[in-house]
Amino acid sequence: MKHFHPRRAVLALLLSSLLPAAAVAQGTSSRWPAQPVRFVVPFPAGSAPDVLIRHVGAKLGEKWGQSVVVDNKPGGSGVIGMNTLLAAPADGSTFGFVQGSAISVAPSTIKGVSYEFNRDFVPVTLAAVAPFMLAVPGDSPYRTLADFIAAARAKPQSVEVADNGRGTAPHLASALLGLQSGAQFLEVHYPGGAQAMQATLGGQTKMMVETYNVLAGNVQAGRMRILASMGDRIEPGLESFPLASGTVPGAVAHGWFAVIAKKGVDPAILARLNKDMGEALLLPDVVAKSRELGTYPRPGTPEQLAHYIAEDRRTWQAVLDKLNIKPE
Repeated sequence: MKHFHPRRAVLALLLSSLLPAAAVAQGTSSRWPAQPVRFVVPFPAGSAPDVLIRHVGAKLGEKWGQSVVVDNKPGGSGVIGMNTLLAAPADGSTFGFVQGSAISVAPSTIKGVSYEFNRDFVPVTLAAVAPFMLAVPGDSPYRTLADFIAAARAKPQSVEVADNGRGTAPHLASALLGLQSGAQFLEVHYPGGAQAMQATLGGQTKMMVETYNVLAGNVQAGRMRILASMGDRIEPGLESFPLASGTVPGAVAHGWFAVIAKKGVDPAILARLNKDMGEALLLPDVVAKSRELGTYPRPGTPEQLAHYIAEDRRTWQAVLDKLNIKPE
């Protein structure tokens, strides 16, 4: 007669209860995606992030044997796209490919934003960054960022810096540069990047803040010069531009894009998407296309993205508080 061992019986019962759950999670991940996967993109078709996710989506579609649909929902500084994702079912068929400012800045600058990232969404992976560049006209007397900062310090509010709107990422990057350097610029807000560019090329403003892909044509033609990159490291293709943080410690500002999901999506699906997205972003032709667009792939873990978001929100909230920018 076999002896009954209560502790073994309890252990066996625990294991038997865990195995089906593990099998279900594994099954969910291996079967996914069983339908087309949609990425909500808060940008117009043809914009840099739109082109990047379409290129990545083609790779994922081949791997998954499913179509990948890019759903453009531009406007509202990313809020329309975030709300679209929030309204979608949390069934693993819809994700967001969104800009950082929609997470870190828009809730503090736009009245009526109803989402709260940590409550409503989960991070999947950082996708790419786009460092802001500090560009002056080709005939500018300022040869270095130190020259520019010295002029602004000597005559506060006399050196104009163009951006594409109050509270936008380029404006906040310029404001961060001013706060970290102790210089007071005359911030000039234009309705969009094209107007800011024309004003700088025409000499009405002394500098503008933008990502390199927007500036590249004029830089290569000699109509503009880059004084510095606000990146946290020198990216491939940008080696000739010094880091602003070398002159002004803490002057680091990126546009960035991330893959996020609505809260409630199966963790096994999120883990699979993180893995597949990370691999696709680092394929050589995706890296090359990304570089053409002025973006630089940086996939990582959901935990790394959560940390990145927390740091980004702290940085920009401090700038918004200094500028006394409230939701409007």
